[in-house]
Amino acid sequence: MGFHSPTSTSSPETWESEDEHAFGYPLQRMVPLEDEESSPSGPLRGLYKMPTESSSTSSHMLFVDFEAVVDEYLSHYNTANSPDMVIVEAGSSLPSETPASLIIRRVKRDSTEHTILQSLNSDEIRSDPWNPAPNLLYMAERGDDAILCFERLFGCDNPPLQTVANVIDYIRQALEGLCFLHEHNIVHHAYGDPKGVMMDIGRPSTADFDRTRFPVRYYRINFARAQQLSRDVDPRSASFCSDVSDCGSLLQVLVDEVPKIGGKLRSLVVAMIGGEYGAEDARKLFEALCQGIDASTYDAPLHPPAPARNKP
Repeated sequence: MGFHSPTSTSSPETWESEDEHAFGYPLQRMVPLEDEESSPSGPLRGLYKMPTESSSTSSHMLFVDFEAVVDEYLSHYNTANSPDMVIVEAGSSLPSETPASLIIRRVKRDSTEHTILQSLNSDEIRSDPWNPAPNLLYMAERGDDAILCFERLFGCDNPPLQTVANVIDYIRQALEGLCFLHEHNIVHHAYGDPKGVMMDIGRPSTADFDRTRFPVRYYRINFARAQQLSRDVDPRSASFCSDVSDCGSLLQVLVDEVPKIGGKLRSLVVAMIGGEYGAEDARKLFEALCQGIDASTYDAPLHPPAPARNKP
């Protein structure tokens, strides 16, 4: 088994689409990836995400000896200076026929992050397509720590966004995810961090990945600063609006570098950064602004093609 710390996870210039038919209606809540018939039963239901065509997780993951994986992880990373997140490459503790890998994080059992990640992976809300939490496959308790095994994700900058549609879909998913968290009274407190975003490309690796052919889901990999608020908190309270402002600052960088839609969406990021918009306000404004984007614009490349070289 190979362990290594992940490289840079993202940059604001790079991200993509999930359903080629969704671009004209970017904020319709899409069909969940799993249904009740395909979900596992029993006490571990909710800790596993069953495989689908849009997931990089193989069905073989259900037969992984996760306890052995955790033990080997701890044999490599059991000091105070260990990284917060590591990628476990397929190997001795995984079936030899599967290319799947894992992401492992260690958190304190009594931490708010641990509680929130468990909640976001519960049966009731795991299948919601707006849920931005990574899919938790297994959890092991070791002393004061919880070792969390997540579905393999990839950095958002490999490969980069290619078209306007890729950018629109990233913004759509960012706003849907933020709305989802706020609907469940969770403040993220780091939603504007581009390095906190990773993607499920629906493939076991990026080697043969093509954004025009495969769907992409975006997830927030780090909930270390997240906070669970009471149900009676106003969705336009300062805490929630701060999340929206952070998200707006992230999207501003992206929008400003895409002139074809920058003029249309600049009012969105300005309103979000202003600090008085709730997540649902931003989502609705984005939906309205997208209605004014010509359909042909979605296929426009973000970068001009490289000039052809003349043969000698």
